[in-house]
Amino acid sequence: MPLPAALRRAVIPPAVLEVLSALGAAGHRSWVVGGAVRDALLGRGPGGDFDLASPATPKQVTALFPRVIPTGIEHGTVTVLTGHRHKVEVTTFRGEGAYLDGRRPESVVFHTDLEADLARRDFTVNAMAFDPITGELVDPFGGQRDLAARIIRAVGDPEARFGEDGLRPLRAVRFAAQLGFTLHAATRRAIRGALPVVGRVSAERIGEELGRIALAPHVAHALELLFATGLLETVLGPLAAVPAPARRHAGAVAAALPADPTAPHLRLAALLHVLPAAEVEPLLTALRFSRRVAVEAGALAARHECLRAGPPEDPRAPAAVRRWLAGHGPERAPDLLALRDAEASGLPPARRAAARAAVRRLRARVGEAVASGAPLTTGALSLDGKALMALLGCGPGPHVGEGLRVLLDEVLDDPSLDAPERLAEVARRWWAGRSV
Repeated sequence: MPLPAALRRAVIPPAVLEVLSALGAAGHRSWVVGGAVRDALLGRGPGGDFDLASPATPKQVTALFPRVIPTGIEHGTVTVLTGHRHKVEVTTFRGEGAYLDGRRPESVVFHTDLEADLARRDFTVNAMAFDPITGELVDPFGGQRDLAARIIRAVGDPEARFGEDGLRPLRAVRFAAQLGFTLHAATRRAIRGALPVVGRVSAERIGEELGRIALAPHVAHALELLFATGLLETVLGPLAAVPAPARRHAGAVAAALPADPTAPHLRLAALLHVLPAAEVEPLLTALRFSRRVAVEAGALAARHECLRAGPPEDPRAPAAVRRWLAGHGPERAPDLLALRDAEASGLPPARRAAARAAVRRLRARVGEAVASGAPLTTGALSLDGKALMALLGCGPGPHVGEGLRVLLDEVLDDPSLDAPERLAEVARRWWAGRSV
């Protein structure tokens, strides 16, 4: 069969070709496998990682290259550091023992059979191997066919695949979300029977998959797949319990936001903003998201004014805009405005244009308030806590923070008060009244 045009055009990094050539010269014909082959066939260009599968054992690979890291040597994986200063992961063809923990095999056996190695992989679109040196593609399970049909199908018996590894059902949904594919009927049916195995997967691994799903182009589709298969109840129970319109609304808002890998909290906040705000941060913390992501998503969910609940606050006067910024935190304003715009994008056409225009006006007002340089936090005042204590002749304590908040409150209404001598007058009046 002729090599697909997409593979003929594929750009293979020099480091990968270097490792393949060295292995081949030593009698170990090796292959690019997995996601890199899938993405090349889809014309998605060179991806991040090019994983190699090889009949060479870790010991043989280590003997061939001067710099090798034993990344996962017990499972046959080592990482070669090449002259191009790139890392190339090489895994020995292997067979696997029983999956007793629902995640990893108890044992592996190395062998030299490429097709048997591909047979242990999760989905047909990931079970292809490509030799860019000879231009040969090996596709024993119909991966190309399923790519053309836009289907995620388990290799072999889906019940067996999912019973081995409880993360695979989530991966199936993740690939559907990333590629815009559907699940093959038998693969989809098998997920529900594997839910007890999914429940045994660590919270950290589940959180990693949910994070990838949240950033996928088809996140709304994924949310409905998670619900329909029972996965949502297993891994994100509170979201599964909300009414269907609220759940679909959450998916639509998330899909309307940019998928920024450096700011996953934004889409996570969108997905979870239909929950009670106090639940969001603990839920993400339990799934082992970073503290920053959990805190920021929780803060956004608490401050975001969902359009489903009615018209949001629309501050117009400069002082009202400054108070809006100070209340929510100036650093969160861009994310809050992005959330509000995403909400507006999901409205019916008759209301959408006006709602988005209102967001643009608020964004402009916010920009003007920030550009003016007027203090929006106590830390930006021209009188700090140390100066306030010296002025009032008092020591540290809660009253210092209270006094700074009083000063900020005055300055939000009238930024011209932000001068040391004028703030000193306000502080003395406040202190005198407080002491009475």
